[in-house]
Amino acid sequence: FTRPSSLMNLPFVYAASFAATCTALSRKGPNNPLPTSSRRSWLAKSLVSASAALSELPSNPSAAFADVDIREYTALAPLGTPTSTGDKLTGLSLSEMASRLSHDLAEGSTGEGGYFVSGDISTQLFRDDCKFVDPTNSVSSLSRYQNALKILFDPKQSFVEVLEPLQIDESKNQITARIRSGGIIQLPWSPRISSYESTIKYTIDGVGLIKSQEQEWSISASEALKETFTPPFLSAPYSNIPKPQNEPTDVTELFNLINGHRPQSYSQEERSKIAS
Repeated sequence: FTRPSSLMNLPFVYAASFAATCTALSRKGPNNPLPTSSRRSWLAKSLVSASAALSELPSNPSAAFADVDIREYTALAPLGTPTSTGDKLTGLSLSEMASRLSHDLAEGSTGEGGYFVSGDISTQLFRDDCKFVDPTNSVSSLSRYQNALKILFDPKQSFVEVLEPLQIDESKNQITARIRSGGIIQLPWSPRISSYESTIKYTIDGVGLIKSQEQEWSISASEALKETFTPPFLSAPYSNIPKPQNEPTDVTELFNLINGHRPQSYSQEERSKIAS
């Protein structure tokens, strides 16, 4: 589990943690069986693979896109003329609206998966001319936005996690959510978007419908574009192996930190956690 040439490209403390973690995770014994399908085994393989991939990636992944106007190339593809999405549900309180949104974000309106990766959104909560803004797109059409979501991610290989209870601001008639998401884009080479966080601000109009959804990402638009064109073997490691009941806390924390993250995307705080 050592690859000195690759590990030397990492900060020293990070390289040391990779080597130490791989050694500890791969150690077998009568009291430490390590099935091939275990999360520990996956972690050991992922840490080594990730360290190797680092030597192939540029030190500044956004540099190649520094002069690119991302919105010029990522505007929503032709998705039909804006159409009505049906009846609307008005008069909900902000707390009721927040509860509905929390469900849609995590599971989808009908259980098909979080709406950011499935398009399974409660259209009755949004105006048909709702404005949707993120770092790569801006569109004022609920029907076109929903169509885009349905063809973007593979919901069976993608996820959305609500990180905290949605926050309500009565004075501004707004609701704010924080989520973590990532997964497979439905393109022929099946690129994986690393796990990243989003802050979403919903603004509600006078009759109780959402008139705008503004999203900010923890990754840059250029990094998201780069990952879209990254071949799978250089993508972030990802596993859906379920957590066993007796898994040690430190293994769970490390699994959650590594899973879906590309090594170069770690913050200094996350690197320190790995090293510890």
